[in-house]
Amino acid sequence: MIRLRVVALACSLLAACVHDVERIGPVGPAAPARAPEVRVLVFGDFGARTLPQRLVARAIRAESRARPFDLAVELGDDLYYCGPDPARPGAEACRFGPDGASVPASYAPPVDPIFRVAEAPLDGLVARGGGPLPVYLALGNHDVGWGGRACAVPGLADDEASRRRACLEVAHRSAAWSMPARHYVVDRGPIRVVVIDTNVVVADYAGFTLDDEIAFVRSATEACGAGRFCFLAGHHPPAAVHGYGRGGASPYGARMARLVAAAGGRASAFLAGHVHALEHLALGRLDVFVSGSTAMGGFGRF
Repeated sequence: MIRLRVVALACSLLAACVHDVERIGPVGPAAPARAPEVRVLVFGDFGARTLPQRLVARAIRAESRARPFDLAVELGDDLYYCGPDPARPGAEACRFGPDGASVPASYAPPVDPIFRVAEAPLDGLVARGGGPLPVYLALGNHDVGWGGRACAVPGLADDEASRRRACLEVAHRSAAWSMPARHYVVDRGPIRVVVIDTNVVVADYAGFTLDDEIAFVRSATEACGAGRFCFLAGHHPPAAVHGYGRGGASPYGARMARLVAAAGGRASAFLAGHVHALEHLALGRLDVFVSGSTAMGGFGRF
């Protein structure tokens, strides 16, 4: 009732102030519709219980409350130092499907508490719109057990251990963990994120090859261009200021160059981790963003 009285009073006062107004020109055109906005959280090298991880998780939560994200992309080294346990009972049954990238939904992976290292700090994050924040992950070198002698499994060949670890990470599913395949695409509004397994850039492993990854990138980026912005997302960056030596050149530059070239210039940027720093650099028209200092801190300046 009080609100109605105030409105009525305001209307009566305004009525006494209204005067004739002449139009002095045509009404301007309506403002163009704003392009759809997609807010993406990008971070890598998050899978260790460290002080930097806690601080980054706290910052993620604060930013998410202020301006919620639509999705998150976690750029590999999701489980330090050696990935999931390939010797856990049931792991031996994990198999990739005919595409060599996805795992049949019928396979139920064994419960491995190590996944909570990456999931727990992100529990309960809410996306714009109110649902759980989807977190998409890429494979890093530590996820497949490339962590040195400490990752060796007695009685299990290195390639078989790496294949099992990759398989277990793809098969695992939770509110804070979505890895549909070793490589896959995520479409949101005007953007496409092409998530790739950059371990094959370092070396072919466990039956996975650079040639297969190149074919995937070529196919996944065919629809990129006007109206669709595409981003390559993988663990190893094609260049970096810190950690790659003089000039930021990749130590496996020729193989990485082939993978980047497969996008045919249609990718807007490359999102990566691996180097424990925060960097933005450019390779010609390709922007490179490195966010690899979220749990494993480094000393490189921005």
